[in-house]
Amino acid sequence: MPRLEPPMPAPVPIDPRSSLRAQFAHTLRAMRELRGLSQSALAKELIVTREVIASYENQRNMPDREFCVKADEFFGSGEVFQGLWHHMQREHVASWFELYLPHEAEATAIRTFQPAYVPGLLQTEAYMRADARSQTLGDGWIVQRLARAEMLRRDDPPHLFAVMDESVILRAVGGAAVMREQLAHILDMAKRPHVHVQVVRMMDGWYYGLDGAVVVLSKRDQTGAGYVEAQFGGRLIEDPVEVSRLGLRFDEIRGQALNEPDSLALIRRVMEAMQDDPVAEEQP
Repeated sequence: MPRLEPPMPAPVPIDPRSSLRAQFAHTLRAMRELRGLSQSALAKELIVTREVIASYENQRNMPDREFCVKADEFFGSGEVFQGLWHHMQREHVASWFELYLPHEAEATAIRTFQPAYVPGLLQTEAYMRADARSQTLGDGWIVQRLARAEMLRRDDPPHLFAVMDESVILRAVGGAAVMREQLAHILDMAKRPHVHVQVVRMMDGWYYGLDGAVVVLSKRDQTGAGYVEAQFGGRLIEDPVEVSRLGLRFDEIRGQALNEPDSLALIRRVMEAMQDDPVAEEQP
Protein backbone atom coordinates (compact mmCIF):
# COMPACT_ATOMS: atom_id res chain seq x y z
CA MET A 1 0.00 0.00 0.00
CA PRO A 2 1.40 3.45 -0.87
CA ARG A 3 2.02 5.71 2.08
CA LEU A 4 -0.67 8.37 2.35
CA GLU A 5 0.18 11.94 3.30
CA PRO A 6 -1.88 13.55 6.04
CA PRO A 7 -4.33 16.06 4.56
CA MET A 8 -3.10 19.63 4.39
CA PRO A 9 -5.25 22.43 5.87
CA ALA A 10 -6.76 24.93 3.47
CA PRO A 11 -4.20 27.59 2.53
CA VAL A 12 -4.43 30.84 4.42
CA PRO A 13 -4.96 33.84 2.13
CA ILE A 14 -1.86 36.00 1.66
CA ASP A 15 -1.98 39.74 1.07
CA PRO A 16 1.19 40.38 -0.97
CA ARG A 17 0.89 44.12 -0.32
CA SER A 18 1.35 43.82 3.44
CA SER A 19 5.13 43.23 3.38
CA LEU A 20 7.95 41.87 1.26
CA ARG A 21 7.82 38.71 3.38
CA ALA A 22 4.18 38.29 2.36
CA GLN A 23 5.12 39.02 -1.26
CA PHE A 24 7.68 36.22 -1.13
CA ALA A 25 5.14 33.78 0.36
CA HIS A 26 2.52 34.79 -2.23
CA THR A 27 4.98 34.39 -5.12
CA LEU A 28 6.20 31.00 -3.94
CA ARG A 29 2.67 29.68 -3.53
CA ALA A 30 1.50 31.11 -6.86
CA MET A 31 4.41 29.65 -8.84
CA ARG A 32 4.04 26.28 -7.11
CA GLU A 33 0.33 26.14 -7.90
CA LEU A 34 0.91 27.22 -11.52
CA ARG A 35 3.12 24.13 -11.85
CA GLY A 36 0.38 22.02 -10.28
CA LEU A 37 2.66 20.95 -7.45
CA SER A 38 1.82 20.14 -3.86
CA GLN A 39 4.07 21.42 -1.09
CA SER A 40 5.53 17.92 -0.78
CA ALA A 41 6.25 17.69 -4.51
CA LEU A 42 8.01 21.06 -4.54
CA ALA A 43 9.95 20.10 -1.42
CA LYS A 44 11.33 17.03 -3.20
CA GLU A 45 12.42 19.14 -6.16
CA LEU A 46 14.24 21.62 -3.91
CA ILE A 47 15.59 18.96 -1.51
CA VAL A 48 13.85 20.29 1.59
CA THR A 49 10.92 19.06 3.69
CA ARG A 50 7.28 19.89 3.18
CA GLU A 51 7.35 21.64 6.55
CA VAL A 52 10.00 24.03 5.21
CA ILE A 53 7.83 24.98 2.21
CA ALA A 54 4.80 25.39 4.48
CA SER A 55 6.73 27.62 6.90
CA TYR A 56 7.75 29.94 4.05
CA GLU A 57 4.24 30.10 2.60
CA ASN A 58 2.63 30.86 5.96
CA GLN A 59 5.41 33.37 6.76
CA ARG A 60 6.48 31.59 9.93
CA ASN A 61 10.09 31.35 8.76
CA MET A 62 12.23 33.31 6.34
CA PRO A 63 14.17 31.44 3.64
CA ASP A 64 17.93 31.60 3.26
CA ARG A 65 19.68 32.67 0.08
CA GLU A 66 20.50 29.08 -0.90
CA PHE A 67 16.81 28.19 -1.03
CA CYS A 68 16.08 31.23 -3.19
CA VAL A 69 18.82 30.30 -5.67
CA LYS A 70 17.36 26.79 -5.98
CA ALA A 71 13.83 28.15 -6.37
CA ASP A 72 14.89 30.54 -9.14
CA GLU A 73 16.69 27.70 -10.94
CA PHE A 74 13.73 25.34 -10.66
CA PHE A 75 11.07 27.84 -11.74
CA GLY A 76 13.31 29.53 -14.32
CA SER A 77 12.47 32.85 -12.69
CA GLY A 78 15.79 34.62 -13.15
CA GLU A 79 16.49 36.24 -9.78
CA VAL A 80 12.93 36.87 -8.63
CA PHE A 81 13.25 34.96 -5.36
CA GLN A 82 16.80 36.15 -4.77
CA GLY A 83 15.71 39.76 -5.29
CA LEU A 84 12.84 39.41 -2.84
CA TRP A 85 15.18 37.79 -0.31
CA HIS A 86 17.68 40.65 -0.65
CA HIS A 87 15.06 43.31 0.07
CA MET A 88 13.37 41.31 2.84
CA GLN A 89 16.59 41.57 4.85
CA ARG A 90 16.24 45.36 4.88
CA GLU A 91 12.50 45.76 5.27
CA HIS A 92 10.99 47.60 8.21
CA VAL A 93 7.57 46.19 9.06
CA ALA A 94 4.92 47.41 11.50
CA SER A 95 4.14 43.80 12.47
CA TRP A 96 7.74 43.00 13.44
CA PHE A 97 6.72 41.99 16.95
CA GLU A 98 4.63 39.04 15.78
CA LEU A 99 7.51 37.87 13.59
CA TYR A 100 10.02 38.34 16.40
CA LEU A 101 8.20 36.49 19.19
CA PRO A 102 8.73 32.89 17.91
CA HIS A 103 12.47 33.56 17.70
CA GLU A 104 12.59 35.00 21.22
CA ALA A 105 10.70 32.00 22.61
CA GLU A 106 13.45 29.69 21.28
CA ALA A 107 16.37 31.84 22.44
CA THR A 108 19.04 30.57 24.80
CA ALA A 109 20.64 34.03 24.98
CA ILE A 110 19.12 37.47 24.45
CA ARG A 111 21.40 40.46 23.96
CA THR A 112 19.54 43.74 24.00
CA PHE A 113 20.62 47.36 23.98
CA GLN A 114 18.09 50.15 24.50
CA PRO A 115 19.01 53.84 24.23
CA ALA A 116 15.64 55.28 25.29
CA TYR A 117 13.64 52.92 27.50
CA VAL A 118 13.91 49.90 29.77
CA PRO A 119 14.18 46.62 27.79
CA GLY A 120 10.76 45.01 27.50
CA LEU A 121 11.68 41.86 29.43
CA LEU A 122 12.60 44.00 32.46
CA GLN A 123 9.64 46.39 32.43
CA THR A 124 7.07 46.57 35.22
CA GLU A 125 3.36 46.79 34.46
CA ALA A 126 3.20 50.39 35.70
CA TYR A 127 6.08 51.36 33.41
CA MET A 128 4.29 49.71 30.47
CA ARG A 129 1.07 51.56 31.24
CA ALA A 130 2.97 54.85 31.22
CA ASP A 131 3.79 54.11 27.57
CA ALA A 132 1.39 56.06 25.36
CA ARG A 133 1.02 53.03 23.09
CA SER A 134 -0.76 51.14 25.88
CA GLN A 135 -3.70 53.53 25.55
CA THR A 136 -4.30 52.53 21.94
CA LEU A 137 -3.19 48.88 22.04
CA GLY A 138 -5.10 48.05 25.22
CA ASP A 139 -4.68 45.56 28.04
CA GLY A 140 -3.99 42.67 25.67
CA TRP A 141 -0.71 44.32 24.67
CA ILE A 142 0.35 44.62 28.30
CA VAL A 143 -0.70 41.04 29.15
CA GLN A 144 1.35 39.77 26.22
CA ARG A 145 4.43 41.73 27.28
CA LEU A 146 4.15 40.57 30.90
CA ALA A 147 3.79 36.97 29.74
CA ARG A 148 7.02 37.28 27.74
CA ALA A 149 8.96 38.22 30.86
CA GLU A 150 7.95 34.95 32.51
CA MET A 151 10.59 33.20 30.40
CA LEU A 152 13.20 34.68 32.75
CA ARG A 153 11.63 32.71 35.61
CA ARG A 154 11.65 29.33 33.88
CA ASP A 155 13.75 26.44 35.15
CA ASP A 156 15.88 26.81 32.00
CA PRO A 157 15.73 30.56 31.32
CA PRO A 158 17.64 32.24 28.52
CA HIS A 159 20.60 34.39 29.51
CA LEU A 160 19.65 38.05 29.24
CA PHE A 161 22.36 40.62 28.60
CA ALA A 162 20.64 44.01 28.91
CA VAL A 163 22.57 47.20 28.23
CA MET A 164 20.94 50.61 28.60
CA ASP A 165 21.95 54.19 28.06
CA GLU A 166 22.10 56.14 31.32
CA SER A 167 19.28 58.38 30.06
CA VAL A 168 16.94 55.37 30.37
CA ILE A 169 17.31 55.18 34.14
CA LEU A 170 17.20 58.98 34.58
CA ARG A 171 13.97 59.52 32.66
CA ALA A 172 11.07 59.25 35.12
CA VAL A 173 8.59 57.52 32.85
CA GLY A 174 5.21 57.61 34.59
CA GLY A 175 6.58 59.79 37.40
CA ALA A 176 9.10 59.26 40.16
CA ALA A 177 7.14 56.59 42.04
CA VAL A 178 6.68 54.44 38.93
CA MET A 179 10.32 54.84 37.99
CA ARG A 180 11.60 53.97 41.46
CA GLU A 181 9.56 50.78 41.32
CA GLN A 182 10.96 50.09 37.86
CA LEU A 183 14.56 50.58 38.94
CA ALA A 184 14.00 48.40 42.01
CA HIS A 185 12.64 45.70 39.73
CA ILE A 186 15.74 45.85 37.53
CA LEU A 187 17.95 45.50 40.61
CA ASP A 188 15.91 42.54 41.82
CA MET A 189 16.03 40.78 38.43
CA ALA A 190 19.78 41.38 38.22
CA LYS A 191 20.21 39.14 41.28
CA ARG A 192 19.36 36.18 39.06
CA PRO A 193 22.48 34.46 37.71
CA HIS A 194 21.21 34.52 34.13
CA VAL A 195 20.32 38.25 34.06
CA HIS A 196 23.13 40.72 33.36
CA VAL A 197 22.52 44.50 33.40
CA GLN A 198 24.92 47.23 32.34
CA VAL A 199 24.67 50.98 31.77
CA VAL A 200 26.54 53.27 29.37
CA ARG A 201 27.20 56.64 31.01
CA MET A 202 26.10 59.79 29.21
CA MET A 203 29.34 61.54 30.17
CA ASP A 204 31.31 59.07 28.05
CA GLY A 205 30.15 60.77 24.86
CA TRP A 206 29.52 59.23 21.45
CA TYR A 207 29.18 55.48 20.93
CA TYR A 208 27.44 53.17 18.44
CA GLY A 209 24.39 52.85 20.68
CA LEU A 210 23.29 56.32 19.65
CA ASP A 211 22.32 54.81 16.29
CA GLY A 212 19.40 52.95 17.90
CA ALA A 213 18.16 49.83 19.66
CA VAL A 214 19.74 46.44 19.03
CA VAL A 215 18.48 42.95 19.88
CA VAL A 216 20.42 39.76 19.07
CA LEU A 217 19.06 36.28 19.79
CA SER A 218 21.03 33.02 19.94
CA LYS A 219 19.25 29.67 19.68
CA ARG A 220 20.06 26.15 20.74
CA ASP A 221 20.37 25.00 17.10
CA GLN A 222 23.19 27.53 16.57
CA THR A 223 20.99 29.82 14.48
CA GLY A 224 20.06 33.34 15.51
CA ALA A 225 18.00 36.40 14.73
CA GLY A 226 18.23 40.11 15.32
CA TYR A 227 16.12 43.22 15.44
CA VAL A 228 16.74 46.92 14.91
CA GLU A 229 14.20 49.63 15.60
CA ALA A 230 12.76 52.52 13.62
CA GLN A 231 9.80 54.88 13.78
CA PHE A 232 6.54 53.13 12.77
CA GLY A 233 8.16 49.72 12.63
CA GLY A 234 11.29 47.67 12.96
CA ARG A 235 13.44 45.26 10.99
CA LEU A 236 13.71 41.59 11.84
CA ILE A 237 17.10 40.21 10.76
CA GLU A 238 17.48 36.52 9.97
CA ASP A 239 20.37 36.48 7.49
CA PRO A 240 23.25 34.78 9.39
CA VAL A 241 25.83 37.26 8.09
CA GLU A 242 23.81 40.25 9.25
CA VAL A 243 22.98 38.61 12.58
CA SER A 244 26.71 38.11 13.13
CA ARG A 245 27.42 41.77 12.28
CA LEU A 246 24.69 42.85 14.68
CA GLY A 247 26.21 40.70 17.40
CA LEU A 248 29.54 42.46 16.92
CA ARG A 249 27.79 45.82 17.13
CA PHE A 250 26.20 44.79 20.43
CA ASP A 251 29.62 43.77 21.74
CA GLU A 252 31.02 47.17 20.73
CA ILE A 253 28.23 48.91 22.63
CA ARG A 254 28.59 46.66 25.66
CA GLY A 255 32.30 47.39 25.67
CA GLN A 256 31.50 51.05 26.37
CA ALA A 257 29.31 50.22 29.39
CA LEU A 258 30.17 50.15 33.07
CA ASN A 259 30.79 46.68 34.46
CA GLU A 260 27.86 44.95 36.14
CA PRO A 261 28.58 45.88 39.80
CA ASP A 262 29.20 49.54 38.90
CA SER A 263 26.10 49.62 36.70
CA LEU A 264 23.89 48.27 39.49
CA ALA A 265 25.41 50.73 41.95
CA LEU A 266 24.58 53.58 39.57
CA ILE A 267 20.99 52.36 39.17
CA ARG A 268 20.64 52.17 42.95
CA ARG A 269 21.97 55.72 43.41
CA VAL A 270 19.55 57.07 40.81
CA MET A 271 16.65 55.20 42.42
CA GLU A 272 17.47 56.48 45.88
CA ALA A 273 17.96 60.07 44.66
CA MET A 274 14.78 60.16 42.60
CA GLN A 275 12.29 62.40 44.42
CA ASP A 276 8.59 62.83 43.82
CA ASP A 277 7.85 65.58 41.31
CA PRO A 278 4.39 67.02 42.10
CA VAL A 279 3.97 68.30 38.56
CA ALA A 280 4.94 64.95 36.99
CA GLU A 281 2.69 63.05 39.38
CA GLU A 282 -0.36 65.11 38.46
CA GLN A 283 -0.89 63.33 35.14
CA PRO A 284 -4.46 62.99 33.85
